[in-house]
Amino acid sequence: MQTTGKKGILKSVLSILTALIFFVGINQLYIGKINEISAAEDYHTWRQMDPRWGNVSMNGTTVAKSGCLITSLSIMAMASDSLDSTALANLGISRIDDFNPGILANAYTNRGGFSYGGSIASWGTIGQIIPQITFVKDANFKSFTQEGIAAEIKAMMDQGLHVIVNVNWHWVYIEGVVGNDIYMIDPASDTVLLYDEYKLSGGNEYWALTCKNPPAPFNPSVTSTTTTTTETATTTTTEVITTTTTPTTTTTEVTTTMTTTSTTAKPTDATTTVMQTGEYFNSGTAEIGIYDSFDCTGDPVSYVVPGGVVNVPEGTGTIGHIAGTDNFAGWIDLSGMAFVKAEMPHEKGDINGDGKIDMYDLGLLGEYLNSLADMPDGVSMLTACEIKAADINGDGRVNSGDVLVYLILVCN
Repeated sequence: MQTTGKKGILKSVLSILTALIFFVGINQLYIGKINEISAAEDYHTWRQMDPRWGNVSMNGTTVAKSGCLITSLSIMAMASDSLDSTALANLGISRIDDFNPGILANAYTNRGGFSYGGSIASWGTIGQIIPQITFVKDANFKSFTQEGIAAEIKAMMDQGLHVIVNVNWHWVYIEGVVGNDIYMIDPASDTVLLYDEYKLSGGNEYWALTCKNPPAPFNPSVTSTTTTTTETATTTTTEVITTTTTPTTTTTEVTTTMTTTSTTAKPTDATTTVMQTGEYFNSGTAEIGIYDSFDCTGDPVSYVVPGGVVNVPEGTGTIGHIAGTDNFAGWIDLSGMAFVKAEMPHEKGDINGDGKIDMYDLGLLGEYLNSLADMPDGVSMLTACEIKAADINGDGRVNSGDVLVYLILVCN
């Protein structure tokens, strides 16, 4: 029989009070006030992880975990000024300023628009909700180079089509094309140049749609350049590799800073695959199996949910070994996951790395703590860098004690 001293009782009470404050307070502030979030704030800043709508349900998942496409569609609706009185009625709101990704996700849910796991069940649902948007096609790029993909997107935009691209299991809205530079609004990051954040292998899926207005003429800001002064050495090196490779040469380069393989080749060329070691996250809408055999056959022993992160210290080809608490947590096929770029250390408490400690960070901490009981060994909802930042009280653990510090800092 175990006994609990006064210190343990106090700790338990503190945990309960903290949980109550967190779940009641945050839900009241954000989840219950989706309609009060103004679309007048720049839609360029909309992110699927925003706690104001991140917990909105999408048939077994949430906007935060799987809402990159629904967020991209919301951004497109605002960019094209497609919300008329019929759309507002269908969305259950009275003003355009009330619109946001959570509102659109609820409208999809009300029409059975999501299959289990958050995938959009029908291409035409967006037109049923917002009549001035019409789905045109779901296709794959014919090109396998940045130049070719940029040209395909530019041609569609010149025809008046809005384009949303699947960049390695994640959707982004394309705002413009200048030369070979593809500018995006990404529901998961503040990066604007697509190839600064994602390295497309070619043949990627895209959606093309018409809206009330065609894409507006695009003029990148003065500060938006192909390679900024804050780019890491790895990114700069990758750009050099891309621009110096000739069409007839198959080149496999491994950078020294991230052991990253950057391969440029025609689809029919033979290349050598070297696996990137480091953290990967499930950026799709379906769970990805973890296996106890190297060839990933048989029944999965556990799963990585959408948004889940794993650390892969070794592997071959697309198969990686997940590092767990006992140094082995299984094998996973990484072809359905996205590589986490090397991150600069975050300031203590700044989980999302935006330079401040606010409700966004508190929301991420809450989701992480809620997920601990359900996460299999070796899987997390935060990267190692984010977990270190979440330990705001510096005791080496991320728990309710950190929640209390966040509440004090954020709510004062």
